[in-house]
Amino acid sequence: MKELTIAFFTEAGLQRGMGHLVRSYTLYRKALSLGLRAKFYLDSDINYDYKFQNLHYFSFDSFELHERYNIIFIDSYIASIKTYEKIAKNSTLAVYIDDYARLDYPHGLIINFAPDAKKLFFQEEKKKYNYLLGLSYLVLREEILTTQLEKKNQLFIMLGGSDVQGLSQDILTSLDNLQIDKIIVCNNKEIFDTLKHDKNTTLLYQPTDNELITYMAESRLAITTASMSVYELAYLKIPTIIISVAKNQMIGMQQFLNHKLASKFVDIKEDNWQEKIMAATTELLNKKEIIINKDITPYASQKIFQKVFQLCKKS
Repeated sequence: MKELTIAFFTEAGLQRGMGHLVRSYTLYRKALSLGLRAKFYLDSDINYDYKFQNLHYFSFDSFELHERYNIIFIDSYIASIKTYEKIAKNSTLAVYIDDYARLDYPHGLIINFAPDAKKLFFQEEKKKYNYLLGLSYLVLREEILTTQLEKKNQLFIMLGGSDVQGLSQDILTSLDNLQIDKIIVCNNKEIFDTLKHDKNTTLLYQPTDNELITYMAESRLAITTASMSVYELAYLKIPTIIISVAKNQMIGMQQFLNHKLASKFVDIKEDNWQEKIMAATTELLNKKEIIINKDITPYASQKIFQKVFQLCKKS
């Protein structure tokens, strides 16, 4: 399979965070480890070269594809159906990483790792697709899968790639009287400058994966958006309070709670959300035992490529 060519197209940025970028790049790294000739394309208004290697920047708005690949992965909630059609036309196998059955995709392989993917989105499977559905296909970074650290008395806060709504300061203010070390991830320079004088907070500004995951894994509790980070925290057995800042996150929120991937949800649209986040944090810190989902395994990337290679042989 080493002669196969493969491309990844996804997005990230100020308004879009890093969830799609992280999971797609994890699969890109797996492809490289398998010896495939791989390229990674990113639509973003932020330059991520400080964190990821070999990125080729492009725009879905003016998307054209002149090269043909054996395999193309696309992970997007902004790309048009025309973009997907071009990808299907220029690949032997098109792979669609999906969050909520967003489009009637062209023929190809659909991957949706939401716990209720089949029940909510793909009750009737169509012949033009192959499917990989559910938590067993959840892709996690290698650093997450291999970390083993003792917990410290610290609270981990990560509100998306750039914290577009500026909630970091509001949350820190709400938890000001809480006797616990606070770790907050920040990729936005303006927000970093606002928070850097807070004496009781450790700021991780544009952290490396190793730095980010070390602090994450050492934490007793986390507050994060209803995004990829919830799955990572669940794998690390860290109770999590989720907030939602985007439509696709609201869709996943109830699944996180139902399947014990997260412990609490706080709606930031409510007037008293800051009081509720303090109450939820206090409750979880005082709780002796919290049930967290154990269905996430370290084998998703391997299983995905086994299926991809199988389908390529048939084509």
